[in-house]
Amino acid sequence: MSKAFKGKTCVYCARVACSSTGDHVFAREFFPKNKRADLPKVPACEACNQAKSRLEHYLTAVLPFAGRHADASSVLNEMVPPRLAKNRRLHAALSASQGRAWVKQGGMLRPTLTLHLDAQQFEGLLRYVVRGLVAFHWNTVVPSDYAVGVAVWTEEGERLITAALPKRGRAIARATWGDGAFEYEGAQAIDDPHLSIWRLHLYGGAVLGGDSAGATDTNSRVWVMTSREAVPDLFRY
Repeated sequence: MSKAFKGKTCVYCARVACSSTGDHVFAREFFPKNKRADLPKVPACEACNQAKSRLEHYLTAVLPFAGRHADASSVLNEMVPPRLAKNRRLHAALSASQGRAWVKQGGMLRPTLTLHLDAQQFEGLLRYVVRGLVAFHWNTVVPSDYAVGVAVWTEEGERLITAALPKRGRAIARATWGDGAFEYEGAQAIDDPHLSIWRLHLYGGAVLGGDSAGATDTNSRVWVMTSREAVPDLFRY
């Protein structure tokens, strides 16, 4: 392992001089082997690395079902089946959760097949990811007592929050990895380098939301905010 990642502050838990490895912010297993070069990497302690890996184990098997990026078909057909073969419980749970729902996209209702996504694991991984992105792009470690809120907005809600965003910040980050597998933009607050807001586009536009009990709005973008205080009235599904 490169010494550049050893004995540093863990960007996930913010403990000083405890990192033992360099962790890929986006797990390599999300991408085909020929798309894994130069992925963002940050210092991490062993405990955080293992906790994040457990979340990645679940989401690298589930998220590809909603993929719409250039490699979506190959990832789903070539990489996911071996993962599910090793995890029969997850395979059975996904099969049992298949359903149909009416979702609103672009103002129109459309029927679609659905799979259950464990929201806690999904949110948990994104909290790690965004802490990693803040460190990777701005060399800033978000304090452990800062909140990281995750939200998927309706189309109207997204219009409102976009209009309310500041037009400039201390720094802006934009990047695309894996030919559109993960895209994002983030803004760092001028007066607090640990305060940031991010908009992520996952797997080429994985549609999130939906309710089997009736029609509902969906969105393919996820918003994440790091802040001194939690904002539960705003950042929720």
